[in-house]
Amino acid sequence: MNDDDVIEIYLGEAELEIRRLLRSALRDLGLDVYQDYDACGPLREAVSEGNPDLIIVDSDLAGGDACDLIQAIRHHRLGSNPFVPIVVTTWENSSDRVRQLIDSGADGLLVKPASIRAIHNHVELIVNNRKPFVVTSSYIGPDRRKDPKHTNTAPLIEVPNTLKAKVNGETVNLGALRQQIARRSADINTERLRRNAFELSFLVEVTLGGYDSGVADTTLRVNVERLFGVAEDTLRRLAGSDFEQSEELCQTLVRVVSTIVENESRPARVDLQFLKPLTDAILVGFNPDRSQSEMSREIIASIDLFEKRQKSRPD
Repeated sequence: MNDDDVIEIYLGEAELEIRRLLRSALRDLGLDVYQDYDACGPLREAVSEGNPDLIIVDSDLAGGDACDLIQAIRHHRLGSNPFVPIVVTTWENSSDRVRQLIDSGADGLLVKPASIRAIHNHVELIVNNRKPFVVTSSYIGPDRRKDPKHTNTAPLIEVPNTLKAKVNGETVNLGALRQQIARRSADINTERLRRNAFELSFLVEVTLGGYDSGVADTTLRVNVERLFGVAEDTLRRLAGSDFEQSEELCQTLVRVVSTIVENESRPARVDLQFLKPLTDAILVGFNPDRSQSEMSREIIASIDLFEKRQKSRPD
């Protein structure tokens, strides 16, 4: 067996007994554990330099935040494979914490103390029936929808699964894997840019509505900051994409929104007037195959939903 056939599993877990349980459960499945890490720093370094086939990480691993770690991997800022399967373990099973961990892009969540059967089920699901990836303006990771009948315009993207390949006795060629990762990463980047274009248009509409109301509240501040973050993310993703011709538009949008952020309570009217033409042009440029009226209907529907949620919140 050569090095490319070895199943490499990284365990980020500080508690010795939990590590023993995980190792025992994985050995039952015939899987090798490559290394243990009791802090986030060494785990991040290992992911940066290695090629794990599976990562199992404690949500409260010392020295960092598991959600940040997972998002860095999924957004291809850490490691060579943004599609590596990731299972998170946690002692905290509150709905808010569970949602936060799943929304980071993890494949699954194990609530401690986990049984060996539960560990087996998670690993077997990744090997035999891993969910394809979906992309939104705020999420990259395995499809989180529980209802298969639920409709969503986000396309499903099949991604490499080296754990499945190696369990099935296939040799993983690192050169071919890198090419596959590059293709799928380009697909995800294109979809993220399109999703960002919708998000920018939505945020501009609710931001302008907020300023028109004359009330500079917390919601308006959050929307303006989110607008700046999405604009920056869009500009960063343009290089090498199909939408490089929109770079000047995006640079202008970032500058305008930056000025609005600096003068959040009383932005210049001319800056606010720039927002909609800029985001309309970006939306059309990123979605040449769709009619503007169809996209406008989607944005209006999102705004209606946003306003209903705002009204339903307690004062």
